[in-house]
Amino acid sequence: MATHTSPASFTKWENEQTIPSERSLRKLADYYGVEAQQFLVLAYPDKYAQEEAESEKTALPANTIRIEDVISPETELSFNDKLISEQDKRLFAAFVSGILLSKADDKA
Repeated sequence: MATHTSPASFTKWENEQTIPSERSLRKLADYYGVEAQQFLVLAYPDKYAQEEAESEKTALPANTIRIEDVISPETELSFNDKLISEQDKRLFAAFVSGILLSKADDKA
């Protein structure tokens, strides 16, 4: 593959056994033609979400909820007054991430 990433690494990422390194995420972003920051914020929100927020310097409405906070491991999600399982939360996070990344692909 153009990113020089082994199939075993992709499998570990897909099965949430490991998180891609920052270097791998930058290679993937370059391969897919998206800003690396989009991948980095999703994989390392504690490190990159703050940088992204500072770099944007736009005033967001007071009721804004960051996607990174919603899918954070520390956040509990509920639907119809019932907590969502960790497995369903990971599926939700993957779905939302896929939508946001595909929109970035559409703009490119």
